Amino acid sequence: MVLHTLHVRHHGSARTGVLMRSLPGISKKMLTQTLREMEMRGLLTRHVESVVPPAVEYRLTPIGERLVEPVELLYDWARRNAEALDLLGQPPGNSGV
Repeated sequence: MVLHTLHVRHHGSARTGVLMRSLPGISKKMLTQTLREMEMRGLLTRHVESVVPPAVEYRLTPIGERLVEPVELLYDWARRNAEALDLLGQPPGNSGV
């Protein structure tokens, strides 16, 4: 979700607070952990501006940009198959009606 949001809604770069507001339901702790892991794996870079208080911006790397395409394909597939995916979580024999 972070990769998708960073690319689609923020053109590849955004500050932490902007990402928090763009990802409803994510905790600050989970976002921070996710951003750190993505940075460690080379999908994004962290830029600290020397202002008070420090402003931190995350930017997709070239490999992060290349990963966007398969992620977008997966998002599109999930949207097209949302009803079938919802049924997967129900007990056998329950049609959801």
